[in-house]
Amino acid sequence: MGTLQNGLMGGFSGKVGPVVGATWRNKNIIRSAPQLSNKPRSQAQLSNQSNFGLVSTFLAKYRAFINAYFIPDADGKAAYGSAMSYHRKHATIKINGLYYMNYLKVLISKGPLPGVWNLTFTQGAINSFQLTWDDNSEQPLAAPNDLLTVATYAPALHTFYFFEACAERQDTSVQLTIPAGFTEQNLQLWATFTDQAKHPTAATSCYVGEVNG
Repeated sequence: MGTLQNGLMGGFSGKVGPVVGATWRNKNIIRSAPQLSNKPRSQAQLSNQSNFGLVSTFLAKYRAFINAYFIPDADGKAAYGSAMSYHRKHATIKINGLYYMNYLKVLISKGPLPGVWNLTFTQGAINSFQLTWDDNSEQPLAAPNDLLTVATYAPALHTFYFFEACAERQDTSVQLTIPAGFTEQNLQLWATFTDQAKHPTAATSCYVGEVNG
């Protein structure tokens, strides 16, 4: 059922017969109603739907970080759309007809800053791990006070935890304590740098490894 706006001469919202009334950019528009189809979906369509669902569910868990630190593609997509496109093409793997995230290819950020250089990872004995890296502050766009962010993901919990601004580029090492609730989980880790500019940008993140819970 459609609803009249501003009387008979105004726009309307909702469905009336084969058309739908809506508002787009403060303008009243009319578009054709979507046509329902009883045609079974092809295997390719089902596969594409499965890939899309997997990636969108995964990225939604750190969408705010993507929106802040994932450079949009040149084709005009916003940050989140660019991240969706990248991960659907490069960060999934298909096994026996099912899609899974390829953690080695996952990015938490994408940007022009120099990344984490010569990163090494050591798992501690009691719910902790240590990261060490080289100070590459002399590289263009890098700064000694660029901030390290480490992202952890628990696949069994479908949950991310971010250690944001946990060290500076010049520190060359950091020891982090696994948060409560994650201590008995297998965790996937990524690391990146962000700068401290008024409108901060980031490096393209790197995969760190796995913590065994």
